[in-house]
Amino acid sequence: MNGFTLVDYSAFGLWILISLLLSYLIVRKLNFFGGEKKTQKALTIGLVAGHLLYLIWKKIWLFIVN
Repeated sequence: MNGFTLVDYSAFGLWILISLLLSYLIVRKLNFFGGEKKTQKALTIGLVAGHLLYLIWKKIWLFIVN
């Protein structure tokens, strides 16, 4: 049993786009964290990496449970 569905993968792909938009709005438009482009990139990487870590954890948890 894989445990991942098309919904999981499409939600992650959509999250990448949402995280880019969120980081742009937070850093550039609202001028949080100094408004620098490097900060925007770091925030985007953090948001995407956090969700990637979730997918890895889910895979490990499904392996343990099964």
